[in-house]
Amino acid sequence: MRTLLVVNTFATTTNDAISEAVCAALSATLDLTVVNTGARNEATQIAKAARTQGYELVIGLGGDGTLNEIANGLLADGPNPEGPILAAIPGGNANVFARSMGFENDPTVAINQLLTAAKNKSFKTIGLGKISTETLSRWFLFNSGIGLDAAVLARMETRRESGKMASDASYAALAIRELFTRTDRKKPSLSLVSESGELYDNAYFALLINFAPWAYLGNRAVNPMPGAGHESALDVYAPTTLSVPAMFRLVRRAIAGVSAQDDKSVITLVDQKRIQITAKRPLWVQVDGDVVTQTSELTAVHIPNALRVLV
Repeated sequence: MRTLLVVNTFATTTNDAISEAVCAALSATLDLTVVNTGARNEATQIAKAARTQGYELVIGLGGDGTLNEIANGLLADGPNPEGPILAAIPGGNANVFARSMGFENDPTVAINQLLTAAKNKSFKTIGLGKISTETLSRWFLFNSGIGLDAAVLARMETRRESGKMASDASYAALAIRELFTRTDRKKPSLSLVSESGELYDNAYFALLINFAPWAYLGNRAVNPMPGAGHESALDVYAPTTLSVPAMFRLVRRAIAGVSAQDDKSVITLVDQKRIQITAKRPLWVQVDGDVVTQTSELTAVHIPNALRVLV
């Protein structure tokens, strides 16, 4: 199988030793070409070119941001259900996409799983989300967010640019600081319009979930909308209060995998093919854990049968 391996050497848990081990294991079985990324969005351009170069399989070694960039390259001209298959070897902090596809978080274990899946041609065609703002259009694999979660990721990006490492503990500390010292907890700024045209006001932030889980905290899934899956369109999770009791309850339920649909302090929508969001001021937006822009207007759509993925 003609295969392209895209390596993000700057990913959180990727280093030279892991890269060499992955390359050696894959090249023993696959017709492998390896490309290292050197800058943000370079993986998108690499994957875009790969569509016409005869590759059957494109593997990302890196975090979820790397996989998002590759997916956007493979989908540069729209849904591509007959194009190269996307696969992941975990090399980031959370590795939500790889784990959601059934791969272990340990890259040495995931390599063997991937080779077995490739040999058995174990893939599925999945639907994806896509956001549009006044400045960009971007596909996402498993989730997007506007507001608090994206602001935390923006802080983490600044932290990493200064040479500090990302970790679950540092994410939690940044989230607490963002919530209690940088967020206006008295004035919600988001309004949402559902697929049916119904208006929902007074949300503080919104998560757009293509499939569960939304994230991982160590080995534990964080799952506010556990019913989100490949068989349906987007689920939406948008809290309408940031009170301490409500936030502790919502976090506790998400970690336990209990759906928030019956919680009156959060707007929940399921199986939405289109969502429009407006904010009273520009807010950070993230896709698959990567901060991409600030905006006060966002439209999200679900596109079925968009991309083949290895499982």
